Amino acid sequence: MSKIFLVKNDSRRQHCRCGFLSALALLAAGLIFSEAVLADTGAAAGTYDSGQYVVIDAADGDSDASASFEAPKPEPKTCAKTWRLAVVQMGSYKDFQIVMNAMLNKLYRDGYFRMAPDMVDAEYLFDLPDVWEKLSENSRGGCIELISDGLYSAAWDDAALWDRESARLRSRILNDRDVDILLGLGLAPGLKFADSGLGIPVMIADPSSPETAGIIGPGEYSDKPNVHVQKYPKRTSLAVRSYLSIFNFKKLGMMVERDETIRRMQSFDVIRKVANEDGFQVIPCFGEFQDRTNMKNVREFERCRTELLSQGIDAVYMPIFDGTDTDNYFSYIKPFIDEDIIVIGDGNTGSTERVERGVLVSLVEVEIDESGRFEAGVMEQIINGTSPQQISQYYRTNLSFALNLKTALLVNWKPSFEFMMMVEYLYENINFK
Repeated sequence: MSKIFLVKNDSRRQHCRCGFLSALALLAAGLIFSEAVLADTGAAAGTYDSGQYVVIDAADGDSDASASFEAPKPEPKTCAKTWRLAVVQMGSYKDFQIVMNAMLNKLYRDGYFRMAPDMVDAEYLFDLPDVWEKLSENSRGGCIELISDGLYSAAWDDAALWDRESARLRSRILNDRDVDILLGLGLAPGLKFADSGLGIPVMIADPSSPETAGIIGPGEYSDKPNVHVQKYPKRTSLAVRSYLSIFNFKKLGMMVERDETIRRMQSFDVIRKVANEDGFQVIPCFGEFQDRTNMKNVREFERCRTELLSQGIDAVYMPIFDGTDTDNYFSYIKPFIDEDIIVIGDGNTGSTERVERGVLVSLVEVEIDESGRFEAGVMEQIINGTSPQQISQYYRTNLSFALNLKTALLVNWKPSFEFMMMVEYLYENINFK
């Protein structure tokens, strides 16, 4: 029986620093990755047999040297004016929480934003009304103030509400003129607000395939005055091509939302373009996955699952907003796994949650909070007088793979040693809850 060796720590997270992009370039070119260097393997390793795999336990060796160290309070910046900040999102989303938290923490540390001490580095949901109110109140007197009623959020499954909230915010910007800078989270606000005609700086963070979606032109710098859109160049195509190089699938199934905004967020056109260029088929099934009336989303998913299973697919791409719920997620994808179909995750998300719940592999950001710190840097430059068009839109972060080892066993897939060197998040079992 062949055995795969891998490294993990006590939290089931593998720490591998082996130059992901360089390794991926070799892998995509069909070359053999002959050498890999593991860092931070620390103490002497013990082994135990886990079925087909021998798992090598390696201690992190990390210590919390800052446990007794209290960072000095930041020195507040003196700005020429106070910048009133509004934030808009189509709906609440886990990645947006991380981005917003990281952005506010950096702005606080750099002296541009005031926060209550108990909110610094704390975990909170910024879009809860009481949390937003607290953040807004404590921001008073700083260079950047959160507008008390400046959070605009609708719901993923209510396009009409999103249209109304967007129109209300647009009217406020143009008529009331009490918003100095706007932060949009995700692609949906970019489709509504990446508009120089608003007359204020507009920043769009964490959008999926913004160039393909048409909210901004190609290139490192914005082609729209007063608009700055965070870009990870070719991230979706990179993800799909990396999946292709690993699994060599011929027919890739995909649940595709009929709503145009959501479909753009799923990067369907990008994936179809990669398929045309690289010689595989995308087999889409279109549905109304955001309509939760009488569980229509579930019925739509089940209909598409049956349709895709009948099409002879050998892999299925599970995009965001496919109608599934986190609870009992495995039950949605189990029929694919029962047929040994490779289930791969959305290449635009930083979350490993779906891999924990049964998706085989997903390409994810190692630290999605870097996106928030990037946006904080952009905002600071704008406050200090730099035009958004003069600020690089390119955001590059460390990408790596998340892998569910139990799912690999269920679909009879044995990952190569070279692939394991690129795995950052390893799950040995499936979370069925």
